[in-house]
Amino acid sequence: MGKLTRNPSVNWRVETHREERALEALLDPEREGEDLETGTVGTVTLLSDGVMHQLNLMGGEIWKLCDGSLDRNGILDSLMQTFEADRQTVKEDLDEFLSDMIRRGLMHEGK
Repeated sequence: MGKLTRNPSVNWRVETHREERALEALLDPEREGEDLETGTVGTVTLLSDGVMHQLNLMGGEIWKLCDGSLDRNGILDSLMQTFEADRQTVKEDLDEFLSDMIRRGLMHEGK
């Protein structure tokens, strides 16, 4: 599998305040078990062909990593440094996210 790149025609921005809140929630052990903002709040906004997409914290991190320098394993390694989760679970989430983004034409995977 090749390196992953964002479609250059997609406009995007990081929602910095939302990202900070989601990271704080992720790192706060007292909030464990709550419905944290990490999975529900959009931290990256994409605009493609007049359609807006909101990515949650993990989706946003994956999006930012898809700059053409990493393949799936490199992205997985980077995510494991940020998120405390089972590697297999993160891999499955990553594969599902990338498949969806590639199918929608928002990302490309080299050969």
